[in-house]
This record gives sequence, structure tokens and C-alpha cells, in this order.
Amino acid sequence: MSLLKVDQLLPEQLLNSLIFSVVVTDLSGRFMYVNPLFQQKFAHISSNLTQNHFADTVYAEDVKACNEAARACIQHPEKPVAITVRKACEGDEFFWTHWEISAVKNDLGFVVGIMSVGHDITTTDSNNEKAIELSQSRAYLNDNTIASIQSDMPEGTPIVRSTELTEEEVTRMALVAHNTTNSVVVTDKEERIIWVNEGFNRILGHQAEEAKGQKIFYYIEHPIAEEKVRKRIRYSIENKLAFVEEIQVVNKRNKSLWLEIDCKPLFDESNRHIGFMSIESDITKRKNAEKEQQETLQRLSLATDSAQIGVWEVDLTDGTTFWDEKMYDLYGFAKDTPFKPYKIFKKAMHPDDKDMMKNILAGLADGKKFIDSTVYRINMPNGKIRYIEAHAIVQKDADGKPIRLIGTNRNITDDIAVQEKMKTQNKVLRDIAFIQSHEVRRPLANILGVIEVLNSSNSVHNKEIFDHLIESANELDMQIRSIVKKTNNLDGIFSNG
Repeated sequence: MSLLKVDQLLPEQLLNSLIFSVVVTDLSGRFMYVNPLFQQKFAHISSNLTQNHFADTVYAEDVKACNEAARACIQHPEKPVAITVRKACEGDEFFWTHWEISAVKNDLGFVVGIMSVGHDITTTDSNNEKAIELSQSRAYLNDNTIASIQSDMPEGTPIVRSTELTEEEVTRMALVAHNTTNSVVVTDKEERIIWVNEGFNRILGHQAEEAKGQKIFYYIEHPIAEEKVRKRIRYSIENKLAFVEEIQVVNKRNKSLWLEIDCKPLFDESNRHIGFMSIESDITKRKNAEKEQQETLQRLSLATDSAQIGVWEVDLTDGTTFWDEKMYDLYGFAKDTPFKPYKIFKKAMHPDDKDMMKNILAGLADGKKFIDSTVYRINMPNGKIRYIEAHAIVQKDADGKPIRLIGTNRNITDDIAVQEKMKTQNKVLRDIAFIQSHEVRRPLANILGVIEVLNSSNSVHNKEIFDHLIESANELDMQIRSIVKKTNNLDGIFSNG
């Protein structure tokens, strides 16, 4: 294999990845190159790992397995070797890593070193969900590294520099890319696909043989894909620009899915365009969750708007307060006011309700209460008093510590006004009932007394008229007693309310 700069051997997305480590060692096992991620992971060993042996970074019990893997690569350079080993942390700690190891050959076919590409599999799920990170910087082998490689080569071996992605380079990229669940696509300068990984087949359902030779992103030419996104992608490709886009497509299994496409043009050291590398992540679950969340928020917004309810939130870790637009409206302020929500709340609070609200909020923040509701008054900017009905709940972390207050506010001033009006009306009704039951009953009592005297004296000669008079007086007495009873019931209902 030629003596290439590292950024010609592998794409810069890989060299500067936040997921994959890349190292090159000589035949004695000493580092000739490490990428920034690997250097960062083992900075506790040395600030410059190119002065160290690979065994310094490996858990002691796994060094033998690494040597055997390297020996196998040297003996059979055409066959990359996969190995899972433990990497040493500070002290006795370690973490699990998976590596693809391949031989580095010079232009004459002699093995002059070992290249290894690996990733942390201790938290596989989180790694698989990440796309390869992009970076604008390039990493080079320094002069000492080149001299070190040359010392292992026969005298006079020329240094050959590549200007295009070779089949061997693509093969090395495959060693890395097949480990990710994401789809990875590499094209030539004519935009035609020359390689795809297994993730491409898993996500899009197309075999590698079907994809090779096709134009990049041929699989987004479906009516479901948004036209304006396709146009942006086409513009970026034609102008050789890096881009990140989200687009809905249909795979070969006729399944609709969302892709996040992270594409970057590839250039050689002479700045000549040599192709594209695209990484597609299946973000269908995230998009569906976002859609569901959006629909839920729309329903909640419709409900809160209809009920004129404002939503607020307080982060207890840093005191940050969030108000939705309705909250500002409830307190008589525009959403773009320069005043902070807490300042508005504190200034608006009615003096007679401050202590009550202070105790309620303190109880929630301390975790003494889980939920609370109350009614308090605020002074509006126009000088009027508004009644607010508030509800709040406490959100806690895994340890049971309160971390957030979430609540609602509703303007119930009109409700209070209606209640006050009802109180006034009820008082009037009670006064009327009192007059009817007491003032009217007094003359009735006099009439009944006269009837009794007349009946006792036998001075009434028309017995029929007299009986009718007694009957009417008794009936009137019953009606008045009924009014008294209903008045008493009204008092009971009002006092209970």
C-alpha cells in the first residue's frame, strides 16, 4: 500500500469522529498515528501517544489477544481481523471496545504497519443511535511518522500519493462503516455510487449490487419526498456543498420512513473533487414522536385556549421561569415584555395574599406537597384587581428531589363577580321572604284571633260564610309557613356554598 496521508486513506469524517477511534502502529506495536478521539480517551497515559506502545492502552489480560490479531493480519494481509477487547482506564477500570484490524502495505506490497478502527461498545445502544460526526479539520502523519515507516521499507521505495479513492481505501472504510446501524454511501466524482454498507440494505432494502452505479440519492425520487427538500439536496450536490437534510422516503419494502442525510463532498490534497460520502440515519421513530408530541401540544393548546388557561413552569435547579403567551396576557403584559415572569408575578401579587402564596410555593419547592390549588388576587397594570385560580404539581428526579414546578393559571374574576351578584340576590330574596313570613303573618294572626272571638260568641249568623273565612285564613297561614321553611332552606344552601 502507498504511503498516504491519513486523510487520503480514510475520510475526514472518520478521522475526526466522536464515535470511532483510528490508530496506526508499526510492526513493533508502537503508535505512528492516533486520531483526536483516541488521544482524548487516553490522555491520562500521555499527551502524545505516538511515543507509546499500543499495550499501554490495553487491559493487561487482553494484550495477548491483540498481538495474535496483529500477527494474523501480517500473515494474511488480505483478510481484516475483528476483535473485541478491553481498554484500560485509570486504575483497574476498563471498558469494552470492538476493533477492525487490517494490514498497512507499501506500494510494493510489503506490510509495514497495522491500522485499527474501533469503537466503545460498553453502551452499544447509544453508539448506534449516533451518526458519524463531521469536522472541517484534517489529520496528517507527521514527518517523523513517515520517516519511521520508510525505515521499515526496502531502500528506494517511492512515496506514492493517491488522487482518488481506490478500491483498497473503500475497503478500509467498510471496516468501520459496517459496524454502524446507519446507512453509509460513497460515490465517485460523477456522483455514482461505488460502495454502500450493510446499514444501507437494512434501512432502504436495496442490495449493494443494486446500488452500485446508481446516482447518489436515487432512492429519494418518490412522490412522498418533499420537492423543496429534493431541490436543496440537488443544489448542494451540483455545487459540491456539505449539507444535512431530513426527508421522508419509501424503501424497497414499500415502508415509509424518515432519513436524516448528512452528506459531504470529498477532495484530495490538491483540492480536486473525488466524490461524496453520505451518512443516512433512520429517524422515523423520532419524527413520529415529534408528530405525536406536536399533536398533543396542539390539543393541549386548543384546550387551554378555550378555557383561557395559562401554563407556567419553574426550574428549581436554577430558578428559570417559563410562561406561555396566555400567562403574560393574564397578568396584562405582552409576551415580548423585557420584564421577567417572576418579577411580574411578585409585583402583581395582592399584598393581602403574599404570605399565603409564599407558604404554598415554599411547600411545593421543599417537596412537602405534591399538588396544590388556590385562589389569589393580582393587581393589574390598569389598577384593577383580578382573581386567579392556580393549580401546581411538583416534578421530582430519580432520587425524589423536587426539580420542577408545573402549573396553570385561570382568570376567575368574572366567576367571582357572578358569585358576589348571587350573594346580593340571595340577600334580597331573604329580605323579601322575611317580610312575607313575618310582616304578613302578623295581620293574619290578628284576623285568626278575631275569627276565634266571633266563633266563641256565637254572634255570626251566616255559618257558611264564617266557615269559608276560617278555611281561607288557615290556607293563608299554611302558605306563609311554607315561605318560612323555604327561606330557612335558602339560608342553609347559601351557608354551605
